[in-house]
Amino acid sequence: MGTASDRAAPSLLSRPQQTKQERWEEAVNSIDFSHSSWKAWKIINKLTGRSGRFSCLCPVMANSIALQLMKNRAHKTGDCEPTRLVNKELSDLWKISTPEGHSISEPFRPEEFAAALRCLKPGKSLGLDSIFPEFMLHAGSSLKSWFCDFLNSCMRQLKIPKIWGRALVVAIPRPEKPLGDPKSYRSISLLCVPFKILETLIETNTDPLVPQERAGF
Repeated sequence: MGTASDRAAPSLLSRPQQTKQERWEEAVNSIDFSHSSWKAWKIINKLTGRSGRFSCLCPVMANSIALQLMKNRAHKTGDCEPTRLVNKELSDLWKISTPEGHSISEPFRPEEFAAALRCLKPGKSLGLDSIFPEFMLHAGSSLKSWFCDFLNSCMRQLKIPKIWGRALVVAIPRPEKPLGDPKSYRSISLLCVPFKILETLIETNTDPLVPQERAGF
């Protein structure tokens, strides 16, 4: 038989890990959006390493930046004919036979959906639907199964939620440009996370069918 210190060593070594587990469970259980969303987001930001505040204020008005971005992207509004043509081409494409094992008309398989989820990166910004990547990455099996079925329904009907067709536009300062000039900012568009998953699934299914020289498609 070993000494008393030898017998006590495993217990002492397991205590730090047990303490960490208890603190983790306490922190997660305290996340409650029903009473104080500010406190809940503070805990989430701490767990994910995000900063809850901006380091400095922008020296130019947001409306001035927005006006400049609108001028940069100004374009004439066309008629609905291009949209109708695209929808017709998509409908015709749906009926074309494809090589064995590659079909854009077949439902997404669970393993394909799981692979698309693995492409999501935690800590990224959310879109207009306020759904973070972490919500999908840590969702339960029932929710994931339902969402996969929902995406399949979208593909069958060739329709998606309207909010997925919109983007949250954010102004980013250009390197080494004066922050007080509205022309010093460029825009990035933040798409909804669920729509990114659908994009990944479509790209995976169409990649073997689309020639390399048509990457823009």
